[in-house]
Amino acid sequence: METIHLTYPETPDRVPSVMVLGFFDGVHKGHQAVIEHAKQHATERDVPVTVVTFDPHPKQVLSNKPDAVRYITPLARKLKRIEALGVERCIVISFTKELAGLSPQQFVDDYLIGAGAVHVTAGFDYSYGKFGEGTMETLPYHSRGKFTTSVVPEQTAEGEKVSSTRIRKLLAAGEVDRAKELLGSPYVICGEVIHGDARGRTIGYPTANVLMDASYVMPRLGVYATRVTLQDGRTFSAMTNVGRRPTFYETGSVSIESHLFDFSEDLYGQLIEVEWIAYIRNERAFDGLDALIAQLQKDEVEARAILS
Repeated sequence: METIHLTYPETPDRVPSVMVLGFFDGVHKGHQAVIEHAKQHATERDVPVTVVTFDPHPKQVLSNKPDAVRYITPLARKLKRIEALGVERCIVISFTKELAGLSPQQFVDDYLIGAGAVHVTAGFDYSYGKFGEGTMETLPYHSRGKFTTSVVPEQTAEGEKVSSTRIRKLLAAGEVDRAKELLGSPYVICGEVIHGDARGRTIGYPTANVLMDASYVMPRLGVYATRVTLQDGRTFSAMTNVGRRPTFYETGSVSIESHLFDFSEDLYGQLIEVEWIAYIRNERAFDGLDALIAQLQKDEVEARAILS
């Protein structure tokens, strides 16, 4: 996939294409429906699909809070998922206050008409331009007759809208299995394996301590059945703890530690991916190592059963 990064006032080259608009955090089933709709129009017109998205999230810039948004898919992973859907081009526009100040017409002139749009589609609730005054209802007017438009209706699951906000709430509640249904695949985080206190090794449960990108959504504290993919592409069943290790520490920062089943290699410095499959239990403090080990043995049996 050709990826073009722009910062206002930079504008894209003119390439006739069907353009699809959205932030696409998670690239969930709702987003997938919009992209599939765009691909159908592109096939009819024999032109490529161009996704137009932004980074960082507008809320992060307009609220002046660097941590205002936690991402389901930080930019690199979002682009990977978009490419996997068969998209040929992606324009990533840096979201700045200057960009946010563009009128709806100026945004359309610079980034849609000027970029060669022959058709533009988005979800029903997409907005653009200063204060979000441009909507899918106003887009035909702002097109100046240079492109056609279509709107993809709300996508639902279990009677509720499929949305990034809903998925973030599910992850925060530990409902990673339900989040998977909306995403179309398991939630994934990527991080480097760093040195920890190596305590797990002394009790027969060595773990990979994952330094997670702070911009990811953190799943609820607890123990999960997971799958871990290594840098070389191999995947192992695992159980992963998200928490503060209260058996050993009264307070502390949250860590992510994965115990890979049937694995004994050194992973330090590797970038690994953790797929979250199912929530097993809450994190809690135990009365000594024997009680902790007994619980870890039960967790392993349950995780293996889930992953089999």
